[in-house]
Amino acid sequence: MKSFRISRAAVAMSITLVAAGVQAQEGASDKLFRECRTAFADNNIGLADELCYKSLTAPDFKDMPIEARSQRIYNYAQLKRMLGNWEGAEELLRETLALEEQRAAGTPGLALARRLAELSIALAAQNKWPEGIQAIERLAPLAGVFQGGERAAVAELFRNYVPQVTSAGRVELARTLLDFAESAPAPEPAFINR
Repeated sequence: MKSFRISRAAVAMSITLVAAGVQAQEGASDKLFRECRTAFADNNIGLADELCYKSLTAPDFKDMPIEARSQRIYNYAQLKRMLGNWEGAEELLRETLALEEQRAAGTPGLALARRLAELSIALAAQNKWPEGIQAIERLAPLAGVFQGGERAAVAELFRNYVPQVTSAGRVELARTLLDFAESAPAPEPAFINR
């Protein structure tokens, strides 16, 4: 019986080949998105914007699972919002919302609710109140899925929409928004907490 010995060099070469195979499987969209996140972390927002866009337009993006595509589009929408590009954010939010509606298939959850909240913010920033009210109306029955800071943020969003909803003659919806807002008061600033 012969003994079989593997040299350290052979093991190192095997690991290198496996690692190269994993990187070869990474698609262009994944690579660009990873670079986008790195640029964002480095506070190079202009480059992050460019790389995120390229990530969404890479040929392999359409082959990604729907959940991953939706999340990537949602992340890019948030970047657009940070840049003050409300029209771009709105477009991306509508796209990710459509994907989440497909995924939800009658059982909407937190991902769908987050997108509706973000869309209502983008619409309000553009003074598109009638469309924003439609988004808020869809969000209201889902608001209970939010917790903690997100719940407080949605309560504040509802408080900000109440005057517009009321002036649109939607008194019952305004009451629903106020009820939620009162059930989820904004947290006290940290310097006041004991």
